[in-house]
Amino acid sequence: MWLLKWLIALPLLMFFVVFLAQNNELVPLWPLTDMEDFPVQQVAVSVVYFVLFCLGWLFGRVAAWSAYAPLRAQLRKQKKENKALSKEHEKLNHEHEKLNQQVATLQEEAAENHKSGFSLNQKIKGWFSKPSVEDK
Repeated sequence: MWLLKWLIALPLLMFFVVFLAQNNELVPLWPLTDMEDFPVQQVAVSVVYFVLFCLGWLFGRVAAWSAYAPLRAQLRKQKKENKALSKEHEKLNHEHEKLNQQVATLQEEAAENHKSGFSLNQKIKGWFSKPSVEDK
């Protein structure tokens, strides 16, 4: 995008510089022609065009800056929201790691209990099963 911008701006700028160099005749300053004590009553056309170009560029920059003010405000708001969401994400991620550690600990305890021979399912089955002939 910047290349396209320069490909358009550079020829226009060169044309403007050539135009300024060609127009070197003196013209009176319109509002100051009646003032006899003002030291400069005539100025080159190229200077007038250059000053007008600079004022136009400055006005354009200020207009662009003010036009993008809502966008900048929205970006600041989104940046704050993203920061808050990032903090919340870190907090939840930390909590998730804790829960994973607890699950791993519980799985290890269950594996140890299973190895030791104690099983709640088998104990409950034993309560409701018929006694064998050998138990009598």
